[in-house]
Amino acid sequence: MKEKKKLKYGTLSNTFFALKWHFKIAPAYTVYQILMTVIGNVITTFEHTFLTAYIIHCIEKQKPITSVLAFLIPVAVAVAAKVTVGPFVSSYVSPKFEARFKKAVNLTLYKKAVEMEISKYDNSEFYNDFVWAMRQAPGHITSTLQDFSGLLSYVVNIVITGSFIIVTDKITLLIAAVIVPVALFMPRIINKLFVKREEETVPIRRKRDYVNRVFYLPDFIKDIKTGNMAEKLKKDFKDSSYDMEKPIVKFGKKIVPLQIFNISISDIMGDGVFLVYLFYQAIVKGKYGLGILLGLYNSSNRFINSLYNFSFRFPNFQNHSLYIDKLRTFLETQNEMPDDGTLAVPSSGDIELKNVKFTYKGNEKPTINGISMSIKKGEKIALVGYNGAGKTTLIKLILRLYDPTQGSIYFGDENLKEYPIKKYREKYGVLFQDFEIVAASIAQNISMSDGEFDKEKADAVIKKVAFAEKLQSLPEGYETQLTKEFSDNGVNLSGGEAQKLALARVLYSSANVIILDEPSSALDPIAEYELNKAVTELSGDKTVIIISHRLSTTRFVDKIYMLEKGKIIEQGDHNTLLAQNGKYAEMFSAQAEKYVS
Repeated sequence: MKEKKKLKYGTLSNTFFALKWHFKIAPAYTVYQILMTVIGNVITTFEHTFLTAYIIHCIEKQKPITSVLAFLIPVAVAVAAKVTVGPFVSSYVSPKFEARFKKAVNLTLYKKAVEMEISKYDNSEFYNDFVWAMRQAPGHITSTLQDFSGLLSYVVNIVITGSFIIVTDKITLLIAAVIVPVALFMPRIINKLFVKREEETVPIRRKRDYVNRVFYLPDFIKDIKTGNMAEKLKKDFKDSSYDMEKPIVKFGKKIVPLQIFNISISDIMGDGVFLVYLFYQAIVKGKYGLGILLGLYNSSNRFINSLYNFSFRFPNFQNHSLYIDKLRTFLETQNEMPDDGTLAVPSSGDIELKNVKFTYKGNEKPTINGISMSIKKGEKIALVGYNGAGKTTLIKLILRLYDPTQGSIYFGDENLKEYPIKKYREKYGVLFQDFEIVAASIAQNISMSDGEFDKEKADAVIKKVAFAEKLQSLPEGYETQLTKEFSDNGVNLSGGEAQKLALARVLYSSANVIILDEPSSALDPIAEYELNKAVTELSGDKTVIIISHRLSTTRFVDKIYMLEKGKIIEQGDHNTLLAQNGKYAEMFSAQAEKYVS
């Protein structure tokens, strides 16, 4: 059995972390939330526990109306204030500040995610914790404040009602002595079982939720409708749902008897023995009247209920702590890749690799195995080779998404490590094969900014990538919303259209080095030819690095590097490599046959 992962921080530490973060982001609201919860419950206690009892007591003792009003008026004013302020707070103030708080938390997480080095995402445990932190932690931090406020209100209620009981009838404490231990400890035992059940069901629920998510993601809809994926997924959903029942049954057998015992003690002692005792004292012995009897009965119920609620609420902090711990661990995770470079990054320069080797963690064999190459400023090169040759990994090393296991990479005259990573990467415009189109306007997808949109520049780029005709067919032009995520009138682009737009995004940027990872994989051969020609023409004096499987791309570049098993096995221009009649020529001929009748 897999060993249970312990929290890095304790429950108390995580609770104070959540409260401190809440106070830092919204101090006034945090204090207000705590005070209003406590005061609101105190008002309810006086309204439902003491008010009626006191009025009856005044009637029995024939006290003047002023005595009744002295208690009634303050309580009535407090209740009126609570009734008036409550809806305003719950419908306006709380949602406003909760939205503000969640925004601040999520922006912090987004910033950290951007700064986090890509190697961390190769660690499945880290990635899973990161996903849970992103999805669950903000809500649990907010719930921590709510539970803390509730906990304080229960403590205040216990003090108020307990004091009344002690002053009025000390013998009542003997009955409470039996009920209190049950009220304090039994809910904690029950909640621990609930937490353990939750721990066992979380991984199963994640699998079930994944199936649920796949059924509404547009990326999967074609495969679901045309293949057997739906049947496989439905089976996975049924299996995981069945597996969910096992921990429910397992822990249910323990929880149900404890709950029955818990409720029985409360009912027998609270509503049975205690009520008999109160009637005996009031009617048989005449110790106090109906008003005091009612006050004692209501106080004891309120006292016991507050104890139960306190005990049930307290374990919630353990549940919140599970997610807050993940969030804190994520925020405090340090990158292993050093980012202490201080040199200014030149606008452009040569890129040189010297005996570069790289092995992914967990792999025995290197993906890049001793590559040396020099890409001159303004040069257009192509990296070609079959799948697994190491082309994309080489690009990731040039972008410093990873550091070489051995060897060095230079930009200009300096090692990449001498530059701040963020500033260095700003010199590159990259289009990966698995690019994404954002649910936003075409203009925003091109500029990737809410700043001023340079329409003249965009027009030139759109024309070069052969997207102008499609743009003209759209009534709203650049303001056309892409995808139907947020707009029923949104447009879903074809694979080729989306790729052209993504390429326009790269060319629109001010990057001095352009990297295209399979930029034409979704295009037909003619469109691919026109696109690659446009790229080389539009790029001007910019350096261009193209990764491609289809070798029509390589006709336009200055130099081609043929990779195999992480090594450069051939290099030269298109005609030179064809003349060598080696691996490149073999690959080119195999592809050319597909287009020759």
